[in-house]
Amino acid sequence: MDLDSAAAELYAGSREEFTGRRNELAAEARKAGEKDLAARIKELRKPTSSAWLANRLVVAHPDEIGELTELGESLREAHRSLASDDIRELSHRRREQINRLLGLAREVARTEGVAMSESITREIESSLEAAVAGEEAAAQLTAARLSTALTPDMTDMWLMAASTAPSPAPAREKPKPEKKKPVHDELAAKRAEAERRRREERAHAEERAKRTAAERDDAARELSDLESEAAELGTRVENLETELAKLKQKHREVRKAVAVAEKTLEKATGAAGAAERALSSLPQP
Repeated sequence: MDLDSAAAELYAGSREEFTGRRNELAAEARKAGEKDLAARIKELRKPTSSAWLANRLVVAHPDEIGELTELGESLREAHRSLASDDIRELSHRRREQINRLLGLAREVARTEGVAMSESITREIESSLEAAVAGEEAAAQLTAARLSTALTPDMTDMWLMAASTAPSPAPAREKPKPEKKKPVHDELAAKRAEAERRRREERAHAEERAKRTAAERDDAARELSDLESEAAELGTRVENLETELAKLKQKHREVRKAVAVAEKTLEKATGAAGAAERALSSLPQP
């Protein structure tokens, strides 16, 4: 057993059985003398409901997920090249594919017998958006081993890029020399101000996304630790209850034996007294 195979089994399995099975695998590794592996297995976090469902979506529909990540590569390249027409077309396709995958996620949820709430839907959508926005997030999603939802590095980066892409230049008209420079300066100033505002908005969005993602991850880790502790305590309670039942049974058996021994002692005492009285009634030699 290695970490990769242990993770593959855990994240492909039941979410409810994750903690118990993880502890079993860690114990097996410890028993085999692989303490480092046992510690790393224990660090694997139980997936949140949305992360688990996203993992199941990837396993059930790998081709569709592959199409989404390929679209993300094309969209990032179009953004770097400032290809406005491509950005608009790919952004439209991005929205269509994410909506389609959300529909497939609902089908997976029904198959698995779980509810796909509004909050879970938003978190799955966030993971899909992140896979479009960045290569690292795309790799994490396609590995199908998420423990929490992914968050895009830049909120709505592609939408903003599409909406602010330069439009084709209008047909040239012979400008009046005295008005050309002022108009150009005014447009340049407006564009510079708009770009400055976009940068500020992106910076604020990044900070908010990182902060909320950190809070979410901390909460998920705390929940996972508490669930693990509860599972371990539950096992100890079951063992103690079993041992208590055995002790109660043993106590009942000993009490019965005490009652029998008391009766036996009573009979033996009576017999001994009768024998002594019979002996004392006999004449001395």
